Amino acid sequence: MSEQDKRDCNLIVISVVENFASKHNMSSKDVLVLFKQHNLLETIRSQYAVLHMLDLDEAEEFAEEVLQGKAS
Repeated sequence: MSEQDKRDCNLIVISVVENFASKHNMSSKDVLVLFKQHNLLETIRSQYAVLHMLDLDEAEEFAEEVLQGKAS
């Protein structure tokens, strides 16, 4: 993964965390704890090739689905 891809991946993770926090009235810190408990940060990073082509709202929906057990 190039340095630019790594930066883009980090931006996707940040966006997903912030959008999820806003949607669920949670702090970003609490979302990070939740995502770490479910290994979701690494899951999002591992799906970068797909997620970077989607709207950021869809990346957040992906996180929701993973937490609900609908995606793998």
